[in-house]
Amino acid sequence: MKRYITLIVSLLVCYASFSQKYKDVYESLSTMSDNEALQALQDFSQTKKNAHSASLYKMALIIEKRLDTYDPFLQEKAINQNVYNAELYISLAKLNLDEKVARQDGHYFDDVVAANPKKGPTLEEITESIDIHIKKIKDFKVVFTENRTNLYNAATKYNECIRIYNEINQKNCKLKDLYFLVDNNLTSQLDELKINFDSTLYYLDKLRKSLKKHPMFNYTFNYKLNPILVYRMHGLTPANFLAQTIELWDFNGWIKTFKDVYKNEISYLYRNIDEIDTQNKKYVSLLAEKKIDGVPENYRVPPYLVNKIYKYDYESLANSLLLFQESQINYMYQLTSYRPDTNFLAFGVNHPANNHFTKALEFRKATDSLLTLLYGNISEEGIKKYSDIFEKKYNGEKGLQDYVRKQQTFDNQFFDGAIDDYAEHLLKMGYSWNPENKHYMLYNGDTIFSQIVSAENLSKKGYFIHCKHDADKNLILLSGTFVSKSGDYTAFVANIDTLHNVKWLKTFRPGEGNRSCQFVASLNNDIAAIVTSTTKAGNIRNFMIMLDEAGNQKQMVEIKIKAQPRKLLVDDIDNKFVVMFCGTSIKPFVSESCDMHICCLDSKFKTLWDKQLQFDGYTCNILKTDNIYYIIGAFSKMLSLDDNDVNLNGNSGLFIYSIDADGNWINGENYEPNHSIYPMWISKCDNTTFEVVSALDNEPQKTTPENKIKATYMRFTFDGKETYSSIDKPSE
Repeated sequence: MKRYITLIVSLLVCYASFSQKYKDVYESLSTMSDNEALQALQDFSQTKKNAHSASLYKMALIIEKRLDTYDPFLQEKAINQNVYNAELYISLAKLNLDEKVARQDGHYFDDVVAANPKKGPTLEEITESIDIHIKKIKDFKVVFTENRTNLYNAATKYNECIRIYNEINQKNCKLKDLYFLVDNNLTSQLDELKINFDSTLYYLDKLRKSLKKHPMFNYTFNYKLNPILVYRMHGLTPANFLAQTIELWDFNGWIKTFKDVYKNEISYLYRNIDEIDTQNKKYVSLLAEKKIDGVPENYRVPPYLVNKIYKYDYESLANSLLLFQESQINYMYQLTSYRPDTNFLAFGVNHPANNHFTKALEFRKATDSLLTLLYGNISEEGIKKYSDIFEKKYNGEKGLQDYVRKQQTFDNQFFDGAIDDYAEHLLKMGYSWNPENKHYMLYNGDTIFSQIVSAENLSKKGYFIHCKHDADKNLILLSGTFVSKSGDYTAFVANIDTLHNVKWLKTFRPGEGNRSCQFVASLNNDIAAIVTSTTKAGNIRNFMIMLDEAGNQKQMVEIKIKAQPRKLLVDDIDNKFVVMFCGTSIKPFVSESCDMHICCLDSKFKTLWDKQLQFDGYTCNILKTDNIYYIIGAFSKMLSLDDNDVNLNGNSGLFIYSIDADGNWINGENYEPNHSIYPMWISKCDNTTFEVVSALDNEPQKTTPENKIKATYMRFTFDGKETYSSIDKPSE
């Protein structure tokens, strides 16, 4: 018994000694910093064989408090070590806690609130506090780990955005090019970019919410979205995710703008380009087949569309195509605009306006230039930009190159074909009466046929028109031959209004034989006409007749030249008439060996001068420029002004002879081509040049349905120099 009592006393003395030592340490902690206190407690714990629950608890609290002093995103290792130590100490504190420890050391457990302060905290109260701190440390560990994961994910996703955007930049140097290269691959990249950027913002927002609930080291992770305004500069630099305000490139905004532009602008361009291309090819086909009289304005590429294409694609292959097509249609329409008028009362041979083919060649030159530009713009990238058009409709790069070559050939052939068609038109429509013609007017029960015909094609009863002259909008003059029921020919002149009502009609029977009025024209308020009478013996008499506006005859003068009148030129500046007589055939374009007469008459029909030229051939036209008259026609033989014979030995060429206003020969030029040419239509381009449509190698009158006419187009200066030929095609 004595030994047992001695042992208990000994244990009490030892425990009292232990408690006294911790008391000294505990009381000194208040004067120490947390680091010093932790060190003191650690030193104290190392002197004991068994852990002391109160000191372990105290160390855990100090470490728990210290966790808030570490940067959770820069000091991960330190935080993990402290979390580990805090969990270890608090767990050991709980492990070494029992009733005895609670009763003897309860007052050393800081922040444990005792229900009975005098007795101190109970075991249950201390255990509850320890559990609270264990949970707090675990919660910190969870939040710390989640926050770091969210930040890592945000940064990783954002870096992926930069990688994808950089990849798009490297493949496509220009944003404007990128709009035209939207394919499945780019669409996939944009979707991937958006997903990653959405994820970046998602993780940042999740991180911000976590920090509002569990603040850490004053982090807020606010961010600012900066617009990507410069495609090759912005959107490529990384972000500082630990900055007070994180500067992010707004990839979502860029994607939205990109898709909006593509949807509202580029898709609009694709749609319009495709529609205009389809429509223009249709117009080209219709013009080529002569199934369209005019082209609607929508074939022209709208300027706003051109500008919009240039806005996104400066050297646009599509623009090159559309502008070429527009120019080609201009060119084709210009060439075909002279086609015979088939409307009611389609008077005249419907000649092209002056400078018609010259204008067509100007369009042709522009078309060739644009076609060359189109060919030069063909590239793999250009094809790819408009793949729906150039891949599907033109079979890619090679197909487009083939298209360009075909169009070059087509444009050449179309011009040659238009010249051939017009030469045929001059024969068929201008000088051969079509008995199927149903266009006519009635006058006193007789028919006035509306088609101009030559004197060789008179057949049944009626009025046949040889000349139509539009003096002004209210004065339309007709002249020709009236064929009676008995077959007599009588010359006539008529005046009709714009509604094709006959205001007056006069007939003339001077001389013997058949009579016709080949030409009618107006000079001031008077009307001049040439009436030709041909006897059965073939004698020709010509009369100049002057009428007033009402059709009353004022004067008649016979011109003593026994040849057919070929041209009446009214010189309203000098109040003169210049008349050309040549040959006896009533057919046009018939070569004869004869004398050509150029007569000049004043307004009273007094002959001022009469010049002659001996040649084999026929005349075509008289043109006036700079007060000089130019006589142009075809020849095979010519007695030149210096009395030298020019003989083409059966071939045919062009002559250009000039006379001044006083009737003096100025110059005579003979054009001797490599091919025989037979001029059929001559028109003045300007004061220096004129254009000619000629039959080629075969006389026009010898053309048959089996041997169709072949024609050429040429341009000459008035001094006889050739400036263009559709046969030789010299450079202009």
